[in-house]
Amino acid sequence: MPVTRRVIKKYANRRLYDTETSQTITLPDVRDLVGAGESVQVIEARSGNDVTRQVLLQIVADQELLGRPVLSNDFLEAMIRVNSNPMRDMTREYLERVMTHLQSQQQSFEQTFSSTFGKAGLDGFGRAAMEPWRQFQERIFSLWSDAIKPPLSNSETEKD
Repeated sequence: MPVTRRVIKKYANRRLYDTETSQTITLPDVRDLVGAGESVQVIEARSGNDVTRQVLLQIVADQELLGRPVLSNDFLEAMIRVNSNPMRDMTREYLERVMTHLQSQQQSFEQTFSSTFGKAGLDGFGRAAMEPWRQFQERIFSLWSDAIKPPLSNSETEKD
């Protein structure tokens, strides 16, 4: 079944317009839509060009710079290395599968947690209980970046 995408128009003045609600929205609004499970397509109003990728990358960059980063410097460097590697298509597919799996596991975990502890469980004790899961996710990303780091040269191994 084809994915229905919510169409957002982007105007020259950088304003975004949600065609479904007929309202002007912001990048954080688009982030919230995606976070809620919506699939979006951002089209330049004047040219009709699809600029979804640029908008999504801007949202990720904003989150990484302004919030609590998910992607370590090592991971970002590894992504640059992989992107200039002949195996980049395989890497993209692998990362998409890993992210899909992590997302499904997180949703399952949160549903189980909420059904066990109820809404009140997400305050206080619930936040503390979610912290190990967050740390686990961070370790998964660091393991990925460690796995694709280039090998040390002989001069680097002699320093240790």
